[in-house]
Amino acid sequence: MNNSMVAHLWANESQESANGSNFYFEGQSIYSYGRHFEVGRIVRNKRGEKAYLINDRYYSSTTSRHQYYVREAIPTGSKVFSVGYNMSNNGNMAFATSGLESIKDAIEKYKKARTELPYQNVWGAFKNLMGYIEFFDMGTPQSLLKKSANEWLGTNHELSRKSDKIKREHVGELKRIFQILLNHQALEVLGTVNVVVDEVCGEGTWLKYRERVEKYRISREVQEVEKLRKLKELEEERSRDFHEKLEKWKSGELDFLHACDLTSYDKPNVWMRIKGGIIETSKEIKIGIEEARRMWQVVSLLHQGGQFRHGLVEDVDGNRWRINRYKNDILTAGCHRIAYSEMESIAKQLGWA
Repeated sequence: MNNSMVAHLWANESQESANGSNFYFEGQSIYSYGRHFEVGRIVRNKRGEKAYLINDRYYSSTTSRHQYYVREAIPTGSKVFSVGYNMSNNGNMAFATSGLESIKDAIEKYKKARTELPYQNVWGAFKNLMGYIEFFDMGTPQSLLKKSANEWLGTNHELSRKSDKIKREHVGELKRIFQILLNHQALEVLGTVNVVVDEVCGEGTWLKYRERVEKYRISREVQEVEKLRKLKELEEERSRDFHEKLEKWKSGELDFLHACDLTSYDKPNVWMRIKGGIIETSKEIKIGIEEARRMWQVVSLLHQGGQFRHGLVEDVDGNRWRINRYKNDILTAGCHRIAYSEMESIAKQLGWA
């Protein structure tokens, strides 16, 4: 069974279990490779409401694909909580703690950031946390704030075996941030975290952040202008070099002319010259005078608005090349794109125009 179908059967609870390629589910839980990585779990609260818990932590490229299948399979409008490894059928403080630690990290980035930080990193995570708390009826925010450090950390947290002082200080800071977020939830509507950043990190942090962002933006603009100036100079130099070689090629001083990297797909990429009584293109296709005269008559009509018809042009070796189109005064035949002005120049040299 393909992995996408496995995820859909799980998300819609269509059957008890299914196996794909290193991806399977049993009951409410779906796994990548094995039980060591639970990608998702379907849970129901005391009111019978359903939600999906998702582990969005990176593990491997294949597991990332499994996570994608899971997210894509969840029905639109479902409650979804990103909980990392904190899977629980009843809700737990470990997730609340982990969520606030992530929010704390996101806020503290404003101390040094030089580029714009999305406010959703804070308010999106907070909204996910509050939705989780409400779904599992974990209590009011104020009741959670009254819980002890040990209740917040549980037994699996990296600080669970540290001293009570260290645990109280860590949880105390998380509680402080939680209260600040509760006090300023309205800022989400305004799309900012300015007050939150200053209260968490210290007065003036937001202003300094904005100054760094603006300074960096200006410096990037200056760098971009300089980059474009140098690029323009390089292109002009390459163009001069190419046109020097083009003149030498047309005069017969050069046997070959390389111009592949100088033209875009909607521009001419081939030039022409008369050498030894034969019309030669810069891609080394050679056409006899009579065939060239015939083609000039066709091109002249097209230039004057005549109807395009696919045709063939024959080179001196008897090879026939299909004419693909004529648009914007550019004739396309296979890999050749030849400007009308280039063909007209040859025609004038031969007295046809």
